[in-house]
Amino acid sequence: MIRVFLSFILFIGLFIVPPLYGKEYVVSKVIDGDTIQLDTGEIIRYVGIDAPELKTKNSSPEFYAKEATKFNRRLVLLKKVTLEFDVEKKDQYGRLLAYVFVKKTFVNGELVRLGYARVQVKPPNLKYKDLLLTYQQKAMDEERGLWQKDKKDTETTYIGNKRTYIIHRPDCPLAKKISDKNRIIFKSRTDAIRIGYTPCRQCKP
Repeated sequence: MIRVFLSFILFIGLFIVPPLYGKEYVVSKVIDGDTIQLDTGEIIRYVGIDAPELKTKNSSPEFYAKEATKFNRRLVLLKKVTLEFDVEKKDQYGRLLAYVFVKKTFVNGELVRLGYARVQVKPPNLKYKDLLLTYQQKAMDEERGLWQKDKKDTETTYIGNKRTYIIHRPDCPLAKKISDKNRIIFKSRTDAIRIGYTPCRQCKP
Protein backbone atom coordinates (compact mmCIF):
# COMPACT_ATOMS: atom_id res chain seq x y z
CA MET A 1 0.00 0.00 0.00
CA ILE A 2 2.84 2.37 0.88
CA ARG A 3 4.59 1.61 -2.44
CA VAL A 4 1.38 2.42 -4.33
CA PHE A 5 1.06 5.75 -2.49
CA LEU A 6 4.69 6.67 -3.19
CA SER A 7 4.29 5.78 -6.85
CA PHE A 8 1.19 7.96 -7.04
CA ILE A 9 3.00 10.94 -5.47
CA LEU A 10 5.93 10.50 -7.85
CA PHE A 11 3.53 10.30 -10.81
CA ILE A 12 1.80 13.53 -9.73
CA GLY A 13 5.21 15.17 -9.40
CA LEU A 14 5.86 14.66 -13.08
CA PHE A 15 3.03 17.08 -13.85
CA ILE A 16 4.19 20.00 -11.73
CA VAL A 17 4.40 23.01 -13.96
CA PRO A 18 6.00 26.37 -13.25
CA PRO A 19 3.90 29.50 -12.80
CA LEU A 20 2.37 30.23 -16.21
CA TYR A 21 2.90 33.96 -16.04
CA GLY A 22 6.04 34.06 -13.89
CA LYS A 23 8.78 36.40 -15.00
CA GLU A 24 11.89 34.73 -16.37
CA TYR A 25 15.37 35.44 -15.02
CA VAL A 26 18.81 34.28 -16.09
CA VAL A 27 21.08 32.55 -13.57
CA SER A 28 24.41 34.35 -13.64
CA LYS A 29 26.17 32.40 -10.88
CA VAL A 30 25.84 29.14 -8.96
CA ILE A 31 27.06 29.65 -5.41
CA ASP A 32 26.60 26.07 -4.15
CA GLY A 33 24.17 23.18 -4.32
CA ASP A 34 21.14 25.16 -3.15
CA THR A 35 21.98 28.82 -3.78
CA ILE A 36 22.22 30.86 -6.98
CA GLN A 37 22.49 34.46 -8.15
CA LEU A 38 20.30 35.98 -10.86
CA ASP A 39 21.26 38.49 -13.52
CA THR A 40 19.39 41.06 -11.38
CA GLY A 41 21.88 40.53 -8.55
CA GLU A 42 19.31 38.81 -6.30
CA ILE A 43 20.51 35.79 -4.32
CA ILE A 44 18.09 32.84 -4.41
CA ARG A 45 18.08 30.13 -1.75
CA TYR A 46 16.16 27.05 -2.87
CA VAL A 47 13.34 26.64 -0.37
CA GLY A 48 12.46 23.22 1.07
CA ILE A 49 15.86 21.61 0.51
CA ASP A 50 19.39 21.69 1.93
CA ALA A 51 22.49 20.67 -0.02
CA PRO A 52 25.80 19.76 1.66
CA GLU A 53 27.86 22.81 2.64
CA LEU A 54 30.59 23.77 0.19
CA LYS A 55 32.19 26.18 2.65
CA THR A 56 32.41 25.24 6.32
CA LYS A 57 34.15 26.66 9.38
CA ASN A 58 36.98 24.14 9.09
CA SER A 59 37.20 24.93 5.33
CA SER A 60 36.60 21.31 4.31
CA PRO A 61 33.48 20.80 2.14
CA GLU A 62 30.85 18.39 3.45
CA PHE A 63 30.42 15.02 1.77
CA TYR A 64 28.94 15.41 -1.74
CA ALA A 65 29.02 19.23 -1.62
CA LYS A 66 31.18 19.56 -4.75
CA GLU A 67 29.01 17.11 -6.66
CA ALA A 68 25.84 18.96 -5.63
CA THR A 69 27.28 22.29 -6.74
CA LYS A 70 28.40 20.84 -10.06
CA PHE A 71 24.98 19.32 -10.73
CA ASN A 72 23.19 22.53 -9.76
CA ARG A 73 25.44 24.38 -12.20
CA ARG A 74 24.48 21.93 -14.92
CA LEU A 75 20.79 22.44 -14.18
CA VAL A 76 20.60 26.24 -14.11
CA LEU A 77 23.76 28.18 -15.01
CA LEU A 78 23.10 30.75 -17.75
CA LYS A 79 19.59 29.36 -18.21
CA LYS A 80 16.24 31.08 -17.92
CA VAL A 81 14.37 30.24 -14.73
CA THR A 82 11.01 31.08 -13.22
CA LEU A 83 10.46 31.42 -9.49
CA GLU A 84 7.60 30.27 -7.32
CA PHE A 85 7.27 31.53 -3.77
CA ASP A 86 5.72 30.12 -0.62
CA VAL A 87 4.47 31.95 2.49
CA GLU A 88 7.80 33.48 3.54
CA LYS A 89 9.70 35.06 0.66
CA LYS A 90 13.00 35.95 2.34
CA ASP A 91 15.29 34.37 4.93
CA GLN A 92 17.17 36.07 7.76
CA TYR A 93 20.03 36.93 5.39
CA GLY A 94 17.80 38.73 2.92
CA ARG A 95 17.97 35.98 0.30
CA LEU A 96 14.85 35.19 -1.72
CA LEU A 97 13.37 31.78 -0.89
CA ALA A 98 12.01 30.15 -4.02
CA TYR A 99 11.05 27.00 -5.88
CA VAL A 100 12.99 27.22 -9.12
CA PHE A 101 11.95 25.91 -12.53
CA VAL A 102 13.88 25.56 -15.78
CA LYS A 103 11.00 25.12 -18.23
CA LYS A 104 9.18 22.13 -16.68
CA THR A 105 12.09 20.89 -14.58
CA PHE A 106 11.50 21.42 -10.85
CA VAL A 107 15.07 22.17 -9.78
CA ASN A 108 14.54 21.80 -6.01
CA GLY A 109 12.88 18.44 -6.56
CA GLU A 110 15.49 17.20 -9.02
CA LEU A 111 18.30 17.83 -6.53
CA VAL A 112 16.48 15.83 -3.85
CA ARG A 113 15.33 13.08 -6.21
CA LEU A 114 18.89 12.33 -7.34
CA GLY A 115 20.46 12.59 -3.88
CA TYR A 116 22.24 15.93 -4.22
CA ALA A 117 20.23 17.53 -1.40
CA ARG A 118 18.04 16.53 1.52
CA VAL A 119 14.62 17.88 2.40
CA GLN A 120 14.55 20.84 4.78
CA VAL A 121 11.14 21.37 6.34
CA LYS A 122 10.72 24.95 7.55
CA PRO A 123 7.17 26.01 8.37
CA PRO A 124 5.28 27.86 7.02
CA ASN A 125 6.94 27.08 3.65
CA LEU A 126 5.39 23.65 3.10
CA LYS A 127 3.93 23.82 -0.41
CA TYR A 128 5.93 20.89 -1.83
CA LYS A 129 6.79 19.13 1.44
CA ASP A 130 5.06 15.82 0.64
CA LEU A 131 6.46 15.55 -2.87
CA LEU A 132 10.00 16.39 -1.74
CA LEU A 133 9.82 13.85 1.09
CA THR A 134 8.68 11.20 -1.38
CA TYR A 135 11.65 11.99 -3.63
CA GLN A 136 13.97 11.83 -0.62
CA GLN A 137 12.66 8.48 0.61
CA LYS A 138 13.27 6.95 -2.82
CA ALA A 139 16.79 8.45 -2.99
CA MET A 140 17.57 7.09 0.49
CA ASP A 141 16.26 3.63 -0.36
CA GLU A 142 18.39 3.59 -3.53
CA GLU A 143 21.41 5.12 -1.72
CA ARG A 144 21.75 7.85 -4.31
CA GLY A 145 24.23 10.71 -3.99
CA LEU A 146 24.79 11.88 -0.44
CA TRP A 147 22.88 8.83 0.86
CA GLN A 148 25.78 6.60 -0.24
CA LYS A 149 27.51 7.55 2.99
CA ASP A 150 26.35 5.10 5.63
CA LYS A 151 26.23 7.12 8.83
CA LYS A 152 25.60 4.87 11.81
CA ASP A 153 23.68 5.94 14.89
CA THR A 154 26.06 6.90 17.67
CA GLU A 155 23.35 7.78 20.18
CA THR A 156 20.54 5.68 21.64
CA THR A 157 18.10 8.53 21.04
CA TYR A 158 17.98 11.87 19.24
CA ILE A 159 16.02 14.97 20.15
CA GLY A 160 13.97 16.82 17.58
CA ASN A 161 12.46 20.27 17.64
CA LYS A 162 8.92 20.19 16.23
CA ARG A 163 9.06 23.93 15.58
CA THR A 164 12.33 24.05 13.60
CA TYR A 165 12.40 20.45 12.29
CA ILE A 166 16.01 20.02 13.43
CA ILE A 167 17.38 16.96 15.24
CA HIS A 168 20.12 17.09 17.87
CA ARG A 169 22.28 14.84 19.96
CA PRO A 170 20.95 14.59 23.55
CA ASP A 171 23.91 16.58 24.93
CA CYS A 172 23.69 19.38 22.35
CA PRO A 173 23.29 22.81 24.05
CA LEU A 174 20.56 23.67 21.55
CA ALA A 175 18.63 20.50 22.41
CA LYS A 176 18.54 21.51 26.05
CA LYS A 177 16.76 24.73 25.11
CA ILE A 178 13.84 22.97 23.39
CA SER A 179 10.58 23.33 25.31
CA ASP A 180 8.64 20.21 26.31
CA LYS A 181 5.90 21.24 23.89
CA ASN A 182 8.28 21.21 20.93
CA ARG A 183 10.41 18.25 21.98
CA ILE A 184 10.18 14.88 20.19
CA ILE A 185 12.37 11.82 20.71
CA PHE A 186 13.66 9.65 17.86
CA LYS A 187 15.31 6.24 18.22
CA SER A 188 17.42 6.81 15.10
CA ARG A 189 18.52 9.75 12.96
CA THR A 190 17.10 8.01 9.88
CA ASP A 191 13.60 8.00 11.39
CA ALA A 192 13.83 11.78 11.82
CA ILE A 193 15.32 12.49 8.40
CA ARG A 194 12.66 10.43 6.61
CA ILE A 195 9.94 12.79 7.86
CA GLY A 196 11.85 15.96 7.05
CA TYR A 197 14.08 16.70 10.04
CA THR A 198 17.51 18.20 9.32
CA PRO A 199 20.63 17.35 11.39
CA CYS A 200 21.89 20.17 13.60
CA ARG A 201 24.97 21.83 12.13
CA GLN A 202 26.45 22.35 15.60
CA CYS A 203 26.31 18.85 17.12
CA LYS A 204 26.21 17.02 13.74
CA PRO A 205 24.15 13.95 14.72
